[in-house]
Amino acid sequence: MIFQPKIQRVGTISEFLRGDSSVKKFKRNGIEAALTIAGSTILLTFTGVDFASAATVSGVVYEKATNAFMPLVELIKGLSYPIALVIMSGGALMLMIGNKEKGYSMIQNASIGYILVQMMPMLMKLLVEIAKAM
Repeated sequence: MIFQPKIQRVGTISEFLRGDSSVKKFKRNGIEAALTIAGSTILLTFTGVDFASAATVSGVVYEKATNAFMPLVELIKGLSYPIALVIMSGGALMLMIGNKEKGYSMIQNASIGYILVQMMPMLMKLLVEIAKAM
């Protein structure tokens, strides 16, 4: 966590249950908050909040999460080559022993799988950009 928010007491439960109407105001880092308690209604209002900075924070979190998973993505991409090579070799052996359908199927599936694994980071970036546009 970047910072630990300070916990401030705004009232007691008995004040809330009694229905005392009160307004408590707080100010921190240029953001003013007002907590209004009236009966069973609680209203929290903010002034001085820049919602563009909330979007920036969301972008920073996205970047950190993406960068955290990059070693795993690179590992999977690196392992896809030898795995596809072994499966294609098995398909070639199936062709040699006369099982053409199984051999061609193994080679085709290994080829398509390798291409998809290599393209997956690009496809995920595309999906993220589409989701941001919505």
